[in-house]
Amino acid sequence: MPKDGSPERDLEMSATGLLRQDSRDSKDDSKDGEPWKSGGVAGKSVRTQIIDAFCIGLNILSTVLLVFLNKWIFRDPQLKNTQISFAMWHFTCTTLVLYLASRPPFNLFVPIRLPFLQMIPLCSFFAGFLILGNLSLAYNPIGFYQLAKILTTPCVALLQYIFLSKSITLLTMGALASLCAGVALTNSGASGITTLGASIAIAAFTVTAFYQVWIGKKMKDFAVSSPQLLLNQAPISVLLLAFLVPFFDTVPDVGVIPRDTVIALFLSGLAAAALNLSQFLIIGRMSALTFNVASNVKTIIILTYGWISDSRLLTPKDLLGIVMALGGATLYSQLASK
Repeated sequence: MPKDGSPERDLEMSATGLLRQDSRDSKDDSKDGEPWKSGGVAGKSVRTQIIDAFCIGLNILSTVLLVFLNKWIFRDPQLKNTQISFAMWHFTCTTLVLYLASRPPFNLFVPIRLPFLQMIPLCSFFAGFLILGNLSLAYNPIGFYQLAKILTTPCVALLQYIFLSKSITLLTMGALASLCAGVALTNSGASGITTLGASIAIAAFTVTAFYQVWIGKKMKDFAVSSPQLLLNQAPISVLLLAFLVPFFDTVPDVGVIPRDTVIALFLSGLAAAALNLSQFLIIGRMSALTFNVASNVKTIIILTYGWISDSRLLTPKDLLGIVMALGGATLYSQLASK
């Protein structure tokens, strides 16, 4: 996370129209003699606080809706075997929403065209982590799917240590150990988990970790913000996946797909686009800790729904595991943002 005053932070601030305007609004509020403090509640205008709350609410709502909608969609055996086409639909929606966000009257960021050939490897991982994530949701209970995603965090830390020589303190190791132990404790004895599903979940968070480490490096190499990079990634990913559809997807008979599933498919594309848009707004406008707290809220909501839908009772062991996992993730986020 770029620190205040760094070139990366200045780039993010200058590239996002909402950030520029809110900075002016907040500074105007400080004319009464009180210094303006970036990130402090007292130094923020009412308008800024409302927009911040809206971004967090949109992110939580879109994430939870996306998981539930996707799970509903994958109940259809035909759509369960069209994972690549499904990913293409989400990428297309994301491209359209980001393009509109970069145009008047929104002007949320300035679009930049990046070298096509240099984007292909990154787009391959981008498509891979989304497809594997959808497969994990299709072949695993919601609770296990969500908890397995949390393991992306220690995997990222390990990759950064191996490939980027980023040191890990004892306190950081303790936070990651608590996270891993909490996930293991909560999932021990859980029903509905198969070897195939677990293997896909492991592959999903591993590829996601590689992607997150790589995307951080590419943002620095290209000197771009996350929405600028994403607007380049999404359409290229659609193009790459189009070549794979004839080999891996089965063409569904749209006529026999229930109407409510078709509506869910349409809404999932909108939810995916809203998730990507709100995610970069939260990171750009607020702190990594705020984003982490929002992520924990989403995790709790999704886990609760997953256990209710699976008729699973929350035991003291499950509760302890959740506290350890979310506590470890929050502590790691605080340490990593320093």
